[in-house]
Amino acid sequence: MKQFIKGFIAFVFALVTLSPLVTSAQEDELNVAIVQLVSHPSLDDINAGIIEGLAEIGYEEGNNLTINQQNSEGDMNLLNTIANQVVSEDPDVIFAITTPVAQAFQNATDEIPIMMAGITDPVGAMLVESIEAPGANITGVSDAMSLDVQFELLQEMLPEVSKVGFMYSTNEDNSQLEVEAAAAAAEELGYETQIEGLSSALDMQMVGQNLASQVDVIFIGADNTIASSFATLLDVTDSENIPVITTISDMIEQGALGGVAINQKQIGYQAGLMTQEIIDGTNPGEIPVQFVENPDTLINPETVERLGIELPESVKEKATMIEVE
Repeated sequence: MKQFIKGFIAFVFALVTLSPLVTSAQEDELNVAIVQLVSHPSLDDINAGIIEGLAEIGYEEGNNLTINQQNSEGDMNLLNTIANQVVSEDPDVIFAITTPVAQAFQNATDEIPIMMAGITDPVGAMLVESIEAPGANITGVSDAMSLDVQFELLQEMLPEVSKVGFMYSTNEDNSQLEVEAAAAAAEELGYETQIEGLSSALDMQMVGQNLASQVDVIFIGADNTIASSFATLLDVTDSENIPVITTISDMIEQGALGGVAINQKQIGYQAGLMTQEIIDGTNPGEIPVQFVENPDTLINPETVERLGIELPESVKEKATMIEVE
């Protein structure tokens, strides 16, 4: 009996000693692909955040991390080619920045873990079965956030506004879903709304001018096509003295008036951290999709001055005035 007890104690001790290794495993080398739809500051920030998140869990490029960086520059045919090429190289994890990229990889593999980053409505885009239990080989971080707060801020900031315009790219499912939800939120607060779609960045000036001539303010969500040519939109809206509000912090830095926005780098950072669960052996489909918490109310003071807007003290007290370089 004494021998049995000694053996049992030794067994329990071994389990306790080894448990940290089981719960926080680390590969000697990690091989990942980071695939981006197009180059613009918001997506570049997500990309940088992924690398920071991976470093936080112990993986650094040039040491124990290999990164295959790919960018389709908005070319959907090239994106599909990139997806097939990346899958053929069998990385440990694929980071898919934006909905179209995640959809391309969903079609290319059901085995390699896919970590989404910056996907507004993963359920609506049919990338996951649910937020709590994504299913298959996909999980990640969504950039979705409450849209009611955008228009509550607008009411407080510009109480004279009665009609809000919305723009989206017709080739981005996530953008259309967000715009429809945003318009519904605005209508709940009594705003008249007008929605316009554009098929490519080449349509920006024409669509932007048409919309700006008919509304009091324009809302822009997480739309990659619009983000890539946002300067063109601002040229149009500034000429019409029409403010732009947005959920994207980089767009506010570029010249939008403001909005309740999330930090784009934080999206990537959280996706990088989530990779530890996959390394530990958890199926991606069992890892709930995450969101970025505690968005900030951001205002661009140069735009306030340029458009001749007088902000209420209540907005000044709670908003962060961004520093424009």
